[in-house]
Amino acid sequence: MEVDSDSGSRRLALIRAVRTLDEDGAIALPDKIHSLWLLLSETKATRFHGVEENILRWLFKHMSANTENAEQVRRYPLTWTILSHVFPKIPSQTLGRSLGSLRFISVLHQTVGDITTARRKSPSSPSQTNGVASEKKKKRKRDTEFPSDIEELRTPEGCIKSATELFRALSSLLDQGSRHTGLNTQEQKVGAEHIKSLFSSSNDETRDIAAGLLLTCDRSLSIFERGISRDQEPWIGVIVTLWNLRLHNKDGSLEFARHIYVPACSILARLHCLAGVAPVLGGSNTAKNLWIRQLEQFLSAYFIRPARHTFVADENIQALETALGLSKRNLGGSAIITWDVAARTPRDSSNPKSKAEHSSWVQKIFEILLNAIQPLDPQLRNQVVIQMLETATRTSSVPNTAALRSVCQEYALRPDEIDWNLVAKVIACDADVFLMDDTLMKDVFSEIGSYSGCDPVTKETIVTEIMLPLTDAFAKARNLSGFIEKWHDCLHESVIDSLDQTIWFDIRIRQRLSSILQSSLTSTQLLRILERIDSPLAITGSELVVLDGISAGITEEEYINSANSKISSAVGKEKSYEDLPSPVSSLRWRIAGRLASWGTSDEVRRLWSELKSTLKHVLKKSSLSNPETLEAFACCHKLWLANYPGGKREADLAKLLRSFLERLTTGMKSDDDISVFQPYLDYVFRYLPKLAEFPKQEAIDLRDLITNLFWHVGKQSAVGADAQLDDTLRLLLRNADCEDDEAFVDALISQPLDALDSAETQSGWTQPQSLSLLLILLEFPRNTFTKGRRKRIMSSWKTWRSAIISHASQDSHFAVVMLRLLVNIMQQPTFYEDMEFDDLVYISSNLPIKDQNILALVEKFIDLTLRQMAASAEGHSQAYLTSAWEFAEGITPNRTEVTDAQMLLVKGLFSALDKCKSHGSSTNLDSIATKLSEIIVTSLSRIGDKNESTEAAIGDESILLRLSVALSGAACLAEASQPRTVELPKETIKKLESISASFISSNLEIGWKLRTCLFRHNPDLYDTTDLFAQLDQTSETIDEGLVYGLVDAFVGKGEVTDDATCDKVLGELVASGKLTAGPIGRLLAIRRLVELHQGPIAPNGLGKSRDILDLGAVHERLASLLSQVESPRHFRQLAEILVLLLDKHAHSMTQINVETTLSSVVHVCSQKGPKIHGPNAAGEVYDKLYKLVALVLKRHRLRLRGHFPILLAALRALLSTLLSDPTSTASVPSLQARPPWLEIRLKGRHADRFTRLLTLICEPSAASVARTRSSELDSATDAAKRTAGQDMFTVLELYIKLQLEVTIPRDVRKALELGVYSILDITPQGCRRVLNESLDANGRAIFRQMFADYKKFGKWSGV
Repeated sequence: MEVDSDSGSRRLALIRAVRTLDEDGAIALPDKIHSLWLLLSETKATRFHGVEENILRWLFKHMSANTENAEQVRRYPLTWTILSHVFPKIPSQTLGRSLGSLRFISVLHQTVGDITTARRKSPSSPSQTNGVASEKKKKRKRDTEFPSDIEELRTPEGCIKSATELFRALSSLLDQGSRHTGLNTQEQKVGAEHIKSLFSSSNDETRDIAAGLLLTCDRSLSIFERGISRDQEPWIGVIVTLWNLRLHNKDGSLEFARHIYVPACSILARLHCLAGVAPVLGGSNTAKNLWIRQLEQFLSAYFIRPARHTFVADENIQALETALGLSKRNLGGSAIITWDVAARTPRDSSNPKSKAEHSSWVQKIFEILLNAIQPLDPQLRNQVVIQMLETATRTSSVPNTAALRSVCQEYALRPDEIDWNLVAKVIACDADVFLMDDTLMKDVFSEIGSYSGCDPVTKETIVTEIMLPLTDAFAKARNLSGFIEKWHDCLHESVIDSLDQTIWFDIRIRQRLSSILQSSLTSTQLLRILERIDSPLAITGSELVVLDGISAGITEEEYINSANSKISSAVGKEKSYEDLPSPVSSLRWRIAGRLASWGTSDEVRRLWSELKSTLKHVLKKSSLSNPETLEAFACCHKLWLANYPGGKREADLAKLLRSFLERLTTGMKSDDDISVFQPYLDYVFRYLPKLAEFPKQEAIDLRDLITNLFWHVGKQSAVGADAQLDDTLRLLLRNADCEDDEAFVDALISQPLDALDSAETQSGWTQPQSLSLLLILLEFPRNTFTKGRRKRIMSSWKTWRSAIISHASQDSHFAVVMLRLLVNIMQQPTFYEDMEFDDLVYISSNLPIKDQNILALVEKFIDLTLRQMAASAEGHSQAYLTSAWEFAEGITPNRTEVTDAQMLLVKGLFSALDKCKSHGSSTNLDSIATKLSEIIVTSLSRIGDKNESTEAAIGDESILLRLSVALSGAACLAEASQPRTVELPKETIKKLESISASFISSNLEIGWKLRTCLFRHNPDLYDTTDLFAQLDQTSETIDEGLVYGLVDAFVGKGEVTDDATCDKVLGELVASGKLTAGPIGRLLAIRRLVELHQGPIAPNGLGKSRDILDLGAVHERLASLLSQVESPRHFRQLAEILVLLLDKHAHSMTQINVETTLSSVVHVCSQKGPKIHGPNAAGEVYDKLYKLVALVLKRHRLRLRGHFPILLAALRALLSTLLSDPTSTASVPSLQARPPWLEIRLKGRHADRFTRLLTLICEPSAASVARTRSSELDSATDAAKRTAGQDMFTVLELYIKLQLEVTIPRDVRKALELGVYSILDITPQGCRRVLNESLDANGRAIFRQMFADYKKFGKWSGV
């Protein structure tokens, strides 16, 4: 058959072909169907549908038999492709009648039976194709993928291809049946009901069809290697619709269990990647999430809810038992899915008994699932139980204590192995399982004691998920003393030699105890605990560990008075610590330090007398690697603090501390590895500077020791590859106790300064430790560098500059740090000895500029130096600048090679003189500008000439650096007080354009800067086409500033912004399209142009209304695109542009713009909103919508008078979206809008945004509602409140109705309270009565409670 080009001829050819379909029996049926599809796909639809009905009858005639030919037609995917094409072209009433007479349901039942029966193709079967493709271009290429051979169609792959087209046809048919809106005619509504009755009148067949299709979905997950595709998104929705069309009865849950439950759980288990099943990897996340949500809603609505209802009525659980009995192959996954859906299915809040009923249902279903998974392998079974308990914790559907105790005893605490993860989940659900069973608690604690040498992961689990939660549980049960006793007993039973290796010794247990001690125990209870654990003879390790945790948590005077004496006696001198491990015995000194901070002077004196001899021995003899030495050192410091200043024992303690610091210094000098000394250094630099504040000899000696340690660490500290200083030194340099102590700061900074310039024969800048010295100097605050110190550093650099630059040339890290120091010094005016312009020439000419970092630092150093000289009025500055000017005049760009250094120096000189014109005349400035322009032209020309191969330019760092310097100079000329241009030859411009395009394609920012330079300095060569082409090259990660700079250059910003050009470019961009997807450049350009737009009044005050762009039309066009964007970044930029227009250009907005803004908000929140996906997309979209509505209320409130319904529509849409739960297993409520971008539920902060909108309406500011002329007898705000009060109660009505349909999180409900109260404040009594009458009984109950809370907490009482 030949396809004509004319549409009428094509229609006629189709009619003739349909009439002759059965005339030629030699043509195979698939070939006839293929030819029919070619004609049908090329034919436009008309109001006549006779030929489509004939196609329908012919296809069903050949599909309804039980022959192989009929099976081939049913399986052939193109058959169902044609049907999906034909269904929408036949009126629904006629279609329903035709399908009924053609026994559509029976044929569909046969087809589903066919595609669920697959077998592998026999190797001997010949392959066939589906005919020869048409020579002309087809509208659809779907048929080229479809096999027609019956053996190929029977393979699993062929069955899935058939199913794909079958789902598409069913989706098209069901769309016909769902047309029930008011926009359709009565005939369409009747036809829709007729189509739905096809399925409802054939209950058993519809059930089998839905079950077979769901089984096909399950099998497709194994066949499609790339996961679920976007084409499969509607599959589950089709199945749910079919099941919903059935006539349901009381046995519906049983039928669901027998036919739907197993494949549904199998699909969900694979999509959730549960243990024991093959996970689905890859594919469309959107389709995957949609399948999960729809299947969970399906299970909840047609299985869990009916089963719960039946259980509540007569405790019948037959449906659940039947379902689990059929799930032998996927028992673990089915149990997890069933429990997850059951636990998250909300109860009926209107039924006061629902809470108890749901609780009993949860207990029963948990017991059934536990019994069902008994045959599983123990390890897999425990994993299933762990996931179930995680769901229980998350949904607050916790099984009772008895069930959890049984889980713990039978599954977790097995004789051969302990499952600590399962124990942790039980505790997370209900710690009372252990608190109410001492035997179980004892078993767990004894097992923990035997796991001392376990792997780190298990130890982490035991400590963080078992011990710490149990500690909190004891405290919550007001029995923290019981935990302390059990903990002490377990420590006491541990072997003393390895006590520090046990889990009980973990410091996090002591930290948690200390954090809750005073809030959980009274001082009397604490005293009893101390009496209980006190050992009269020998100190035990368990006692020390417990006392460490207790003493760390005591801060209040009452507890100190109760515990001081007991703890003091426990660590007294009569106790022996010889047998304890060092980490345990070291706790004695930590506890003693806390005692010193609590005690009076007499108590401290007594403590010192008891500890003195032992403390001296430890500090003098004990190894520095011993933890006890560090704790003894800290104790000595705290004892000194207790005697400071002027205490009787201060001198003895200071002497002891100094002797230890001297020992520390000596040890560091003899050992190059300072890791052993690290804890001591951290402590010294963090805490000891406080003791060196006063001008006493002890403090001075301590300051010298700290300074010596600091300097020694500075010389030995290792500098990383990123040229960063060791964190140990930062502790001292950033210590608040020494920042304001000038003597201390001077002592610290003098040593690195001395090291830099004290040597007479060699430079201190170039020694092996010089990099550390410079980094140390950079860590000092900027105000530390006084005038004298700055001069000293710069003079030293001047003296050794040759050696310094030579060293920097070989070490890029040193070069960067050296330049950072010079820039830091020159941030403040610094005139050092023999300062001359040659210093800048030397450093810029002799220091190799290898990367952008060095280039930026050299450029900044030059700019800072020249600016301070230009700003100075001294005679030396004039000579300095004269030397600089002579240097610039001596450059001859056309004769010699221009260096980067010369460009930097001339550019810096021009910039300094331009910003401070106190030196020289404008003639000198013009000559330097001319010289700089010549240098830039020469440099860019040579870059273009030498880099005809743009690929070579991309890989050449020197070219990139030279180009960066030249572009910086060109930008300096353009941004000067009197802008100047750089005139480039046209050949050079073409070469630079090629280089720019290559750089941009390689995502190099320098390419955008080069194109910006060309736009700015050659405006006559470029038009909007060039600009748009450039904007279309923006990448996803482009810096917005680059695009803004390009737009500024094009419209002339920096010289005289051309308003006409701005308007022209803005108008063309808005009309061009390409704003909702693809490159973001055009949207960024529109935003920048809106920011630059000056409005309808020119600077000279003359109006230009005839040529000014209508920003209202721009806004209207952009607002219409808000619901069509395809990425979060496009939405964000578009919304921000609309905010700019409504705010900055409010005078250009009309009534239409305000209404368009609010309508766009409604559209975005509808089910036809933008399909934006991303982890934070939902919150970001909602925030932007809030800003749009809030700005309308703040700036355009007066335009809402008489147009309040459109505002109410926006508020209702925002409220419905705020409360919508896309993860809910419940069916979608009629009041809820669920836009495609809402993939996660919104949070309390979004509810705060909505509340702010309500308060803006109900409590408006005077500025937002005041008119130019107003009556003095009536307040504008009162009038606005009265107007809003007549309508705002409808928002409250929606909020109440939504509470009956969805579960609202507590933080959202709390955030909305203020908004609810503000509505009730302005709602008159008559409107409240209307609101009450509009609600049902459940809604009135909610409103009654809401109004009672308002009168109690929200209503102003006048006090």
